[in-house]
Amino acid sequence: MDTTEGPLEDWFLLMDPEWRPSSADEEPPAESVVGLWPVTEGAIGKFRPNPDYVPFDANSPSDPLDAVLRLARLGRAETWHLQLMLRDTLCDVAMRDEDNALVASSPDEVPCAVVATAHQHRARIKAPGWRRVDLIGLAELLSDGVDVLFNPGAATSVRLTGDFVRETTLLEDGDFGAPDDIEGIEELRILRWEPGVPATPDLGGRAE
Repeated sequence: MDTTEGPLEDWFLLMDPEWRPSSADEEPPAESVVGLWPVTEGAIGKFRPNPDYVPFDANSPSDPLDAVLRLARLGRAETWHLQLMLRDTLCDVAMRDEDNALVASSPDEVPCAVVATAHQHRARIKAPGWRRVDLIGLAELLSDGVDVLFNPGAATSVRLTGDFVRETTLLEDGDFGAPDDIEGIEELRILRWEPGVPATPDLGGRAE
């Protein structure tokens, strides 16, 4: 099942905070790139996780959505932080067949669609296929009474209700707080990557 999008021309890279270039012109290795935001005609698209990313620290978040989910579990993130990240991130949904999401029971025995926020979480999940979706695409795959289980099997796995996901699709930019309210934002390392650079990361998504 191929959900890869078209070629990218320009993007912002999100780097692992532990990576440091040895020179000003050093190209970041693919395994140090957390993911990217595509840029099209000056507009920044939704975050795409890098399937080749390997965290320097095994306990580090795999991607920005995973990071916010972890903070939410600890009570260190506001609801709007999570909703904003859900809206602006692409994630992978386990699919039973071409049209239907795979539904499994959460640890508290609630039927859930299974979602991986990054490729490394997919390795723990047996699924016939995967579909990369945005928040609206995720909501469209949810049947009534089905919640969403993010990164099952991970120590930081989180279940969100289907109603919460659907309500988040209705929010507009003015419904969110100020970006400088997000804890730890000063630690992000984002690089601008220009067209024509030979080493182009393949972050469009992979299908099994």
